[in-house]
Amino acid sequence: MTNNSALQVTNFNFYGDELIALKDNATGEIYASITHVFRGIGFTEKQIEHQKKKIMNDEILKNHTQKFSGVDLNMPSVNEISCISNRKLPLALAKITITPKMKQTQPELSQKLLRYQDKCADVLASVFIDHKTTDQINIQPILDTLNSLTKATNDTLLSLNERMSKIEEKQLQTEKSLPSKRFSYWTSKMFPKYQLLMDYFEIPTGKNGILYKELYKEFHNTYPDIEINQIVDDYCYDNGLDSCFTLDAIEHDKIIRKLFESMVDGLLEKYELLSENITVREKTIFDD
Repeated sequence: MTNNSALQVTNFNFYGDELIALKDNATGEIYASITHVFRGIGFTEKQIEHQKKKIMNDEILKNHTQKFSGVDLNMPSVNEISCISNRKLPLALAKITITPKMKQTQPELSQKLLRYQDKCADVLASVFIDHKTTDQINIQPILDTLNSLTKATNDTLLSLNERMSKIEEKQLQTEKSLPSKRFSYWTSKMFPKYQLLMDYFEIPTGKNGILYKELYKEFHNTYPDIEINQIVDDYCYDNGLDSCFTLDAIEHDKIIRKLFESMVDGLLEKYELLSENITVREKTIFDD
């Protein structure tokens, strides 16, 4: 924690949100209070703590954070305040993912997050450099530069996209020629739950295996007497298979299937991702 008498500390108004800006005169570095930024966006206290931990564990961002004494920030009742460099604030904000649950319960988050990603760092710098208010800052030149860079990148990728199109067409033809697997009721019911967890932990689309491995480890921690590898071996033996998907083996065992689903539901409840039961309903001629 830094206790520095050479700090410039000021509160500034960012579109109605009261934020804290700091400048370390010894290094010239400008910082913003992480908690105040996230609170201004509209995150709950629990969500703020989650986002702060992600920043502190991020290999890039953690090296650009600093803890300052509450006394230096004119907040003697607070022991310390975590802050992030103005230079890395846009990156930290860009890494935030708005989950479907948050969009449903906190619809204003997306719009405010975009505003913070777009302008907060510029306003923060201007507090000390130009002494400008929010309304006085014109970031259009920055946006124009970004647009030009985006256009140049798109032009460069255009030829690659054209070359990839033929490969994709061949791949689609190959996929169509293969028999499609019909997912079971349980699998169809579990997929939306997996997706909620993937969105929350920012696991890229198509990388389901990352989540599954973590779920298997969590299952082992929850039920240490149950060995998943043995379940897989038994399933393969009973069905004359050399190998199989782990989830197929779990689904085949009724008891294990219920325990696994209960564990997943518990995780959804723990992270407040599920407000009601997810059910699978097939469309029939009797639907309105």
